[in-house]
Amino acid sequence: HTVTMPGAGVDLGGVLYLPDTAAARTAVVVLHGWQPAGVNGAGVVEARAAAFAAGGRVALALSMRGWPPSGGTDDCGLRQPDDVVAAIAWLRGLAAVDGDRVAVVGFSQGGQVALLAASRDPRLRGVVAYFPVTDVARWKTTTANADIPGYITATCEPGGTAPRSPVTRAAEIVAPVLLVHGDADLRVPTEQSRLLQEALIAAGRRAQLALIAGAQHGFTASEEAVARPLVDAFLDDVLR
Repeated sequence: HTVTMPGAGVDLGGVLYLPDTAAARTAVVVLHGWQPAGVNGAGVVEARAAAFAAGGRVALALSMRGWPPSGGTDDCGLRQPDDVVAAIAWLRGLAAVDGDRVAVVGFSQGGQVALLAASRDPRLRGVVAYFPVTDVARWKTTTANADIPGYITATCEPGGTAPRSPVTRAAEIVAPVLLVHGDADLRVPTEQSRLLQEALIAAGRRAQLALIAGAQHGFTASEEAVARPLVDAFLDDVLR
């Protein structure tokens, strides 16, 4: 089902998958990574949401602000987490959803936003962040992608990088976290997940890091076949 809902001052759009049975159940919000302007963000993760629904969960593939069909402009994780919190509140209002059994799965920038949303919503039961940015200022000086420093200057630095960096919010992330990162990622270096895992553990939080051997930014089908059972087991545990 194509759905719309209010975000934090913008309208959000996505695709909602409801399993066949009517009983209240677990739900997962799926967030895409950065995309070129005009790309339907929800469409990028629609297949993943459908797979979660096939496993019996309600699943929402959500476009972040800046990508259609959602409104607004990309802000590198400043207000996007507030949008996700609003979308989760909408999801909790559905009769098919147990509001205390909701998790978020995000990829790259979506992983960053998922972690920041968790710092604002203590009811969330779990976060899976694939190859997320967790320290924006450090990312600017360590990425091997030549286009990223300019993006950070233009989009991530106005308003500050600290509010956009999950490492600065580790103590506020109550939900268990699974970080999934390729050990050959040069676009978002693997240390971004290591830094957050260390910060979460130092704050007394539960954090796991799954390193996928040889994987770069964005996984091949065979690399995802290694990661996916770990993700499913984590979600089964935190959403039961």
